[in-house]
Amino acid sequence: MAFLLFAIQYGFAEEGVPLMRPDGSTITFYLDKKGGRHLLVLMQGSDCNSVVHSKVINDRFAAVIGDADVLTVEKYALTRSVPWNGSGDSPECPASYYEHDSPRQRADDYLQVMSWLDEQLEYDNIILLGGSEGALVAAMVASRSDKVSAVITLNGGGRFFVDDVFYSMSVDLPPEAFEQATQGFLEFKGAIESSESMTFVMSGHGFRWWKSMLAADQTELLLSVSAPLLIIQSELDKSVSPKLAYDQARMLMKNRNNVEFRTVKGLDHKFHDPSGKDRTSEVVSSVKEWLGDNQITSEIR
Repeated sequence: MAFLLFAIQYGFAEEGVPLMRPDGSTITFYLDKKGGRHLLVLMQGSDCNSVVHSKVINDRFAAVIGDADVLTVEKYALTRSVPWNGSGDSPECPASYYEHDSPRQRADDYLQVMSWLDEQLEYDNIILLGGSEGALVAAMVASRSDKVSAVITLNGGGRFFVDDVFYSMSVDLPPEAFEQATQGFLEFKGAIESSESMTFVMSGHGFRWWKSMLAADQTELLLSVSAPLLIIQSELDKSVSPKLAYDQARMLMKNRNNVEFRTVKGLDHKFHDPSGKDRTSEVVSSVKEWLGDNQITSEIR
């Protein structure tokens, strides 16, 4: 029987009791307990870095609901001992991360931790917020849980990952190089989809990650979410396609009445403006406004 072993300290993210995956490995998670009745679940992007060191997540987005307990979950094999690299993957990224990490694995981990925490603390509301790859993970989790009260996705792109990859290539490459790169990627995609296992690391990720990303249908996942859903997309994003994000949102809004789409003008994938200024605070304010409008925050209840 699992006991509540994490310290109940207010305003301090404490590492939770180790939970075991089916393969025997440990899920590492952190709970910043504020004493409120909401659980805010934050999901980072695709880099190999310990989430506990991310100031954007733990200082900025953690503030979208002032009195919420804040949950973050490490990716497979990552712990706070993995040094932070603000410009890319940690130089000490474990080999087992490349072998096991994937959006599907992350969703499984979040669902396991959320279920365990909710049994212990019985939250009134569970709110998911994920950015970039974390947006897809949030969609995966919400599509499999009836306990989720609201979902916020940030710069998650369009329906299929391959189309966002092609968009990113088109931004960075001249036409001739783009045609060659897309052909090469389609061959790579075909090899992944026809294989059950491969050993490689490409663009900081292994086979399971690529298999999961290429198989995911983000639109279908979001169509299955009944909770209020806010989709935010940066206008100047070069990592995922703003147009594809809008097309997806338009389709969702045509079929469901729980979806709102907001474009953040003049900002890139990391919410920086063309001068390099960080304007994440504006996105946080937008999320706060939406949560209030949907009567999810305790101030409205």
